[in-house]
Amino acid sequence: MTSKRRSLSPIVFMRLPPPICPMGVSRMVKLRVSLLCALLTIPVPWSASVWAEAAPPLATETVVERTIPKELILEGTVEAVNLATVTAKTSGTVTEIHFDVNDFVKEGTVLLRFQGKVNQAGLLRAKAGLAGSNANLVRAEKEYQRLSTLFDKKMVTASQMDQARAALEAAKSGVDADQAQVTTASESVTDTVVRAPYSGYVVKRLIQLGETATVGTPLFTGMSLDNLRVQASVPQSWLPMVRAHNHGEVLLADGKRVSAESLTLFPYADEKSHAFTARLQLPPAVAGVLPGSLVKTVFKVGEQKRLLVPGGAVVRRGELTAVYVVHGQTVTLQPVLVGATREEGWVEMISGLQGGEKVAVDPVRAGQYLHNKRMGGAS
Repeated sequence: MTSKRRSLSPIVFMRLPPPICPMGVSRMVKLRVSLLCALLTIPVPWSASVWAEAAPPLATETVVERTIPKELILEGTVEAVNLATVTAKTSGTVTEIHFDVNDFVKEGTVLLRFQGKVNQAGLLRAKAGLAGSNANLVRAEKEYQRLSTLFDKKMVTASQMDQARAALEAAKSGVDADQAQVTTASESVTDTVVRAPYSGYVVKRLIQLGETATVGTPLFTGMSLDNLRVQASVPQSWLPMVRAHNHGEVLLADGKRVSAESLTLFPYADEKSHAFTARLQLPPAVAGVLPGSLVKTVFKVGEQKRLLVPGGAVVRRGELTAVYVVHGQTVTLQPVLVGATREEGWVEMISGLQGGEKVAVDPVRAGQYLHNKRMGGAS
């Protein structure tokens, strides 16, 4: 048998045209350029690792350790220094009332008036008596001068001269007595008009129109908001330290601190609570402080070291309190336990941070940066 062999088609090698390259470039260089072009055309996803290669564009602040005052915080009550009840200085019937509760009254303004006909009559009577006394004094002076001239000429006796001198002294005393009567009557007339002793608000009105008041009858109760103080109770165990540093502040509702102008510690304790009363005098015209309201009082009792960060760097989201810690190219949301807010807005760090760490001062931008990093985007 003759075997049939399959004939193989001849392989034809075609000569491809060389790639278009700049003149003078070697074959090896052309290969490397081709491979590089191919690699650049392959899509590579932008991963978080590639994002982390760039330094975070965030402003930071270094956590510092400072020596700060150790403080005792107690509750206090605001009270008005000028709080008084105006009483009647004369007897009479109320004919005019110009103010009521919650009205603001300027110093010297008329609050009410009493019927003052009797007082006016007494003043006229006193002035009439003073006029008679003055006339008697003029007559006595002239008589004394006349007798003095005659006495020099030895035309009157010494007894007559003594009588003239006594009459002159009596006339002077009569003028003084009648002048005192006029002063008393004038005060009585002035007392029929009741004026505000200082600028403030009317708290209570204790008399009605048409009522008759006697001397000492309460009329108005008023207070001034220009002069306020805070009263707090200091436990007996803390008294020596509070007395040693003698510095107090008032912490307002908005977080602002107001240093007391003076601190007064009572030299005796309350019989029931055994606590000592402390009075903190507030500066004039402190906004947001009203008598009777509760505030926090802060007393310096020593010194301590604390880690501090700017208040703007602290993030509060519900029950979470944290800061964005920047370490090299890494940003981390770190939970912390904070303390009191100090001067210039710095906040105490009780736990969660160490000295020398850096925190982002703009937590909003730091949060956006961290979100974009996790999502694989760009800031």
